Amino acid sequence: MKLSWLFQFIILIGFLFLGHIIVSLFSIPLPGAIVGMILLFIGLLTRLVNIKWIEKASSFQLKHLTLLFIPLIAGLFLSSSFLDILQWNILIILIVSSICCLLGTAFTVEWYEKLKRRKAK
Repeated sequence: MKLSWLFQFIILIGFLFLGHIIVSLFSIPLPGAIVGMILLFIGLLTRLVNIKWIEKASSFQLKHLTLLFIPLIAGLFLSSSFLDILQWNILIILIVSSICCLLGTAFTVEWYEKLKRRKAK
């Protein structure tokens, strides 16, 4: 069953709001978005949520995710207090963590592609 793009987006927003509601009701020290993502992940694992129900909307969001960070990063660099907090140790941590993130992503994608090719044979 394929759902419309708008209904898929509503499902994703629903998990976001559910996460916020749970966090506010139980005073969980986590952001509501994280709890919503965990609930969505559990729903996908238990097959309560079919991947096809959210596939289009989630692919669209992942495709354009970097656009959402551009105003934040530009605002951070234009802030006068950013230069005060930027020190060499923080800069080194940012560079090393960025390299680790890139390598982790690259190895994960490579592993996934190998797994996908093996299943296709």
